Amino acid sequence: MTEEVRRGEIPSYRDATTGKGKNSQPAAGKQNAGLVLGATWQASRRGKFLPCAEEKPQLVIPPSKLERYRRYMKDHAMICKFVGVWPSENDLTRWIQQNWQPLGHIELKLGAKGFFMVIFSNPQDKERVFDNGPYFYYNAGLFMRYWQECYNPDKEKNLASPVWVRLFGLPMDFWDPEILEGIENTIASFVTIAETTKKGRHTSYARICVYMNIANPIPDTLELEYHEEVWQKTLDLNIYPLDAIDVMNMDTWSKSAP
Repeated sequence: MTEEVRRGEIPSYRDATTGKGKNSQPAAGKQNAGLVLGATWQASRRGKFLPCAEEKPQLVIPPSKLERYRRYMKDHAMICKFVGVWPSENDLTRWIQQNWQPLGHIELKLGAKGFFMVIFSNPQDKERVFDNGPYFYYNAGLFMRYWQECYNPDKEKNLASPVWVRLFGLPMDFWDPEILEGIENTIASFVTIAETTKKGRHTSYARICVYMNIANPIPDTLELEYHEEVWQKTLDLNIYPLDAIDVMNMDTWSKSAP
C-alpha cells in the first residue's frame, strides 16, 4: 500500500488517451472523499482512465437451458403489485397468509418499483387466488398477472387493478345498485359496491370499486344525464402517490378503507 493511499488520498492514474499522468484529488477547499470505488467511478472515467475493449463479451444461452425453469414458473408463479404502496417483505408475507391462506408453501421475491413475484408450491393455490378477489392492502388494490419470461416492470402497459372511487354529492335517487353498477361500467369495469353505500351510512358520497388500468389516462369527472338534466361529478380515486404514503400515518390511512 502506497503512502498516499494510507493517508486517504486518491492516487494518480495514467490517462489512457494521452498517456499523461493525472491526479483525481479533489480541488482545494473540498472535503477529501478518499478512494472512489465501484460502478459510479468506472462509469465516470471509462474511456478516459480505463481503455475500452473493442469487442463486447457475449454469452449465447440455449433455450433448452431455461425450458424446465420456464415450465415450472408458468405453472406456479405470478407477478403482483399493490398500486400506490410498497409493503415490506414481512408485511407482504403476513398479508398473503391472512388473505390467501395457501395450502402449500409460498416463496416471495421482491422486484423493482413495488412489483413482487409469488411462487406457489401448489399450483392450485395460484389458480384459486387468481380466480378470486379483488384484493386490497388497506386501500391499495392488487395488480396480478401470470408469470412472464424476461418480465420488465418498466415495459408494463397493463396495470389493471381494483380501485375505490368516491362520488361526492350523488343524488340518493341514483343509489340504486343497478344504476351504481352502470356508473362503474361507464368508468371502467364493475367490481363491487361498498357496504357503507349499500346500507346508506355515508350519504355525502357513494363508494364503488372498479377494475381500472392506471397505466392509461384516468378520467377525473363523470357526467350523468336524467330527464334532460345533467350532473357532473368528480371522481375521487383512492390512489395515493408513494411520497404521500410515506408521510401518512398508516392507522389513519386504514380508517378510510371500506
